[in-house]
Amino acid sequence: MLRKISLTILLFSLVLVAMGCSSNKPAALSLSDERITELRKEYPLSEGNASLAQTVDVPFDQILGMSDAVIIAEVVKQNPNFTSSLTAEPGTPEGDAAEKDKTQGIEPYKPTFVSYEVKVDEVIVGEEVPNSVNLFYNADFVGIEPDLKPGMKIVASIKKGTAPEQQGSYSFTRYATYYVVDDDYVLSAYQGKTGEAKIFTNQTDGKTLDNLVEQIKELWSN
Repeated sequence: MLRKISLTILLFSLVLVAMGCSSNKPAALSLSDERITELRKEYPLSEGNASLAQTVDVPFDQILGMSDAVIIAEVVKQNPNFTSSLTAEPGTPEGDAAEKDKTQGIEPYKPTFVSYEVKVDEVIVGEEVPNSVNLFYNADFVGIEPDLKPGMKIVASIKKGTAPEQQGSYSFTRYATYYVVDDDYVLSAYQGKTGEAKIFTNQTDGKTLDNLVEQIKELWSN
């Protein structure tokens, strides 16, 4: 009886081995260094700082904590740039500064924004997002924030615009944007250099899209 059980286990094991040999190999957990270097020609890192702005290494989870959703989307086109007044509620530092400028006859600061139309394929976490939306960032950061091209697929943490000209649109940033490449992998738009930002980059850059989605869902639930 024992011998019969042993033979059964052996035969079952051989069947599993045979099935494993005949099945397709699983996808690699990470792109090769050579492939990443090649892809970076089309999907470069967003580096540098604006000349008049002081920037810091912002971790992905910090951006996520201020966001309304994280989406997977395809870039349709770049829209014309637009200008927008900044919100300045009375009693806030911004509001006090705006009131001071007004009394001194200074025109309020109305920055220009770069805008892209994107088609939303999936909302990973967060509130519902329309199938087609505009994403934007301050034009002072042109050459620093991602330069998106039609047909690019991205994962981006987004936040609703607050100014009248931004209604229905969402801001995004290099600190929480990834390019989807080779169908199942992602490249970060920005590589963290210190602390949590660097750790998250090491865990996700060049890895699978599924891995990034899993990490985002875990952060969102915490």
